This record gives sequence, structure tokens and C-alpha cells, in this order.
Amino acid sequence: MSRVRGFTLIELLLVLAIIGIVSAIAIPTLLSQRARARDKVAMDHVAGRVADLVGRWDKGRETGISSGAILTSMQAYLVQTATKDLNPWSTAGASTAYNLTINTSISGKTTASSFSNSVAGLAMLSNQGQVQLAVQAPGVNTPGFIGAAVYLFASSTTDQIPHVRAKVTAIE
Repeated sequence: MSRVRGFTLIELLLVLAIIGIVSAIAIPTLLSQRARARDKVAMDHVAGRVADLVGRWDKGRETGISSGAILTSMQAYLVQTATKDLNPWSTAGASTAYNLTINTSISGKTTASSFSNSVAGLAMLSNQGQVQLAVQAPGVNTPGFIGAAVYLFASSTTDQIPHVRAKVTAIE
């Protein structure tokens, strides 16, 4: 009689157990990497947009345009260019990465940290991944600032508020 070669039930169960253990380790790691990548994209949006708006502010000041006109120009620029970038945390489809209205209601802040705290208060779980932008035009007794904040999945010791990262730049 010829012998049939194959796997025993024990061998198959052992292979399934090994696959289960590897999956239990790999899947959470993969999910956390995806979350970090989404947070990184959101932070790149913050840094890039603040730099863009500071550049537009400086360009407007060099040409002698008033603060109000520069803010209007910045708002139009944001609406024109920001719809290309998508919110990495949006589960509702194609949601923009930016709040398309620049908040100008924050005023009277005399330090970058106080302005940063106010901007950080704009970012909430309900707008996770969406960059919140704010501008405080320079006045007689107050400096000017451009800032942005975003609510992220991960929290860090550098956060203004847990899960909220903010970037602020002074303007003249």
C-alpha cells in the first residue's frame, strides 16, 4: 500500500495559531502607522498654509496695501487654493483640509503664546484634521500674528491642548 503524504491536523492548527499571533501583532501596528501618517499630513497642511499666508501678508505690505485688503486677498487665495487639499481624517468623503474662513475675531493678544492658545481653542474633535486659521493684524499696541491649529489623533507633550497642535508666526 502506498503512503499518502499530507499535513496532520496538529500541523494545520499550529500554522493557523502562528498566523493568528502574527496578525495580532501586525494589524494594530499597521493601524497606528496609518494614524501617524494622517496626523503628519494634517501637520504639513498647518505648516504649509501658515507659510503661504505669511508670504502673502509680506507681499501685500511691500506693495503698500492696507491690512483689511491683505486679509481679503488672503481669504480669496485660501478659497482658490485650499480646495485641492483633502482632510486626511474625514470619513465623509472629499472634505477640504482647511476651514475656508480665516478667523479674525482673535484680537488683543500681546504674545505669540497667548495667540497660540486662542488659535488652539478653535481646533476640536468635531473638526479633526481640518486646519483652523486665524490672523491678528498688527495694531498700535498689539503685535500681529498668523496662526493655525489642527486637532490630531495622537497627543504629544508639545500640544497646546491635548491632541491640538498649533503654529504661530509674528507679522509686521
